[in-house]
Amino acid sequence: MFSKDLIKGHNTVIVAVLNWGLGHACRSMPIIDCLHSQGKNVIIASDGIALEVLTKRYPDLDYESLPAYKVRYKSKHLSGIVFRNIPNVARAIFKERKTAQKLVKKYNADLIVSDSRFGFRSGKCRSVIISHQLSMQAESKFIKALMNIPNRGLLNAFDEVWVPDYQDRKLTGTLSKNKKIKNKVFIGPLSTLKKVETAKQYDIAIILSGPESARTNLENTLIHKYQDSNKRVVLVRGTKEGIRTSTPDHWTIYDLATRRDIEHILSSTSQVISRSGYTSIMDYYLLGVPAQLIPTPGQSEQEYLAKHLAGKYGFQIIYSTV
Repeated sequence: MFSKDLIKGHNTVIVAVLNWGLGHACRSMPIIDCLHSQGKNVIIASDGIALEVLTKRYPDLDYESLPAYKVRYKSKHLSGIVFRNIPNVARAIFKERKTAQKLVKKYNADLIVSDSRFGFRSGKCRSVIISHQLSMQAESKFIKALMNIPNRGLLNAFDEVWVPDYQDRKLTGTLSKNKKIKNKVFIGPLSTLKKVETAKQYDIAIILSGPESARTNLENTLIHKYQDSNKRVVLVRGTKEGIRTSTPDHWTIYDLATRRDIEHILSSTSQVISRSGYTSIMDYYLLGVPAQLIPTPGQSEQEYLAKHLAGKYGFQIIYSTV
């Protein structure tokens, strides 16, 4: 559970959330809940579907729109993904730094909590960043070094780095091991979900999220794989876009599921199939739900996490080209 001691002495807090699938929005919720329960004035800043989800969950809070990172997966190789997206990400970081300064002044904020938005910080108040990727992974040592130099600099620009894992790094492993990152605070896994006592309604829960077109490609692959099966399947699509492949009538389909929906689904399924995003992993681990993890091709973080956790805590890895 997120400790209220980490926010002691602060009154007005801007929580800036990266819009990269739904993972960052969901793992920010325990922190927002804690802030709200302590009577803090909370302002949420994000963009896209992450902002939409947070707006629905916290309709009474103030909101601000941030520039989109616009990350696209047009390559299955990490180097291609990294270099194709440098211009978009760099522009977004530059713009959000200026936005952070304006919002701190507008709300007289005394704390920024940035979930992986590297530019959202200010010298006018305490600024912390949430990240479990202190040591980015890559098969090529050259690419790994090239990525970690700016990553280290961006993280160390914040007053603190909050790592959502235990001190022994049991979930993140090498990802969160980096002696060159200063002021690390291991805050424990983050999840709003709790186990619900209920009968098993599903044999398989397919839970999708993440950037396009990787999300759609996996959705189509899994629908084709299980469409002739008699198994009871629930599909959480993680998007409002129309479904492109027909699904069996006995399937249960959610486009965008609430956290309460996800809590019920995970408590009433025998098995989960999903990407190996870290927020999902924290949910499955804390609820004790067996999960088959499918890393997004080219996303080295997911590939590392799936391999690191395979055979532990009920996790298995499935290799896929989509």
